[in-house]
Amino acid sequence: MANFDSLPDGILCFIFSKLDLAQAVARCSMVCQRWRSICASVDTLTFESFQLFENTAERRKASCIEDVVSRMLLKTNGVRNLKITYHPVVWPWIHNDHFAEVKVCTWLQHVHATLERLTLVDPNLASAQHNRLLYLSSCKRLQWLNLCYAFIPSLPPLCNSFGMLKSCFLDLVVITDSALASFVQLCPSLDSLRLNSCTGLQSPHIRAPNLRCLEFMSNLGCVEPIQKVYAEAPNLQRVFLSYVEELRTEGEGISELELLCHVKPSVQLLPLLSSLYMHGYMWNLESIYEYIRLGPSMKVLHIDVKLNEKRPVEMDQCFGHLQDLKTFYIGSEFFECMQAGAKLTSTSVFKLSLPMLEDLTVAVTRGNKQCITILASFLRCSSSLKRLHVNAESLENCAENVSFFTHMLALQRSYLHVEILLTCPNSLL
Repeated sequence: MANFDSLPDGILCFIFSKLDLAQAVARCSMVCQRWRSICASVDTLTFESFQLFENTAERRKASCIEDVVSRMLLKTNGVRNLKITYHPVVWPWIHNDHFAEVKVCTWLQHVHATLERLTLVDPNLASAQHNRLLYLSSCKRLQWLNLCYAFIPSLPPLCNSFGMLKSCFLDLVVITDSALASFVQLCPSLDSLRLNSCTGLQSPHIRAPNLRCLEFMSNLGCVEPIQKVYAEAPNLQRVFLSYVEELRTEGEGISELELLCHVKPSVQLLPLLSSLYMHGYMWNLESIYEYIRLGPSMKVLHIDVKLNEKRPVEMDQCFGHLQDLKTFYIGSEFFECMQAGAKLTSTSVFKLSLPMLEDLTVAVTRGNKQCITILASFLRCSSSLKRLHVNAESLENCAENVSFFTHMLALQRSYLHVEILLTCPNSLL
């Protein structure tokens, strides 16, 4: 049987590239002269500060990572996948404890002809990295980019086009509206743009003809909410917004929309919208109504929000047009509004019809008569319903809830074709 040394150089290079971690590849390169030559042709290298200096935290500084990267990366023939991450271990961060700009530019210049995927985590938020962006734009094969802690107030005038870039992730980056707009315009093939906890943005305007996925993920505790996102992207399919005050888009092809914290809609109609998720705080009922109205072909609807003001909700008017709805989740506060609406209605039978609904989950805090009326109405109006899950873990401990369990058992007996599940605190059983 052939031994490891008898394998062709191409197979060994493929195996060494799968090692990923730079220190593992470095150990292989020290075995013999042949392996050293093969390791120079690996296509994947990862330099991670926590792993490079796992047992020597006192030496874990940006300059130490620089030395390791320079010694190893500059001896390669160029890599396709490169990940260089430095996470400081002390807080507040030590001043100037980040990569030198000239070092980063040297690395990028060395791999500019081969680089396809880059992750760069460099805690430099004090100075703009214009030269770095210039060298990045010279990487003509770059398709995937993840920058963390960058400072991009503007783009350099001589910045080239990122012609093949399809996916871009910006984490904890300081970037202005104009810089983001300019960057996106330089990425004609951009398919996915994701920004996580980025600062400096107020009303970004995204013009991207091929963009299909757009995400603005923020943490209200550390950044100011973005006032408005305007997406001029005709092929946009998926949008996720967190702590964005207003969404304006002309892309009618959006099929999945997820919103965390109240977002004011400025959209005419989303005829292809199939999934709508609304979470978080500071929602008003008018915006919820408007988003539900936008998607007449919706198949998945998830409403788990905290409302600024609770008012009665009429089931027929709110959901009557959702004839294709298959999966429905109703959070506790919105369900309380539905209960208030049922209380104002003289009849106990609703005209609502959801013929395609298969899975319904409801969070209940009050098991009163209106609660049972709504659940029974859903069971009657949904001929395709297979599963009803009533989450009563937050059910209030009061007298009216005693009969709630009796009525739930009656529903189970009346609708044997539906799997009716009840989740409640043990203290109430």
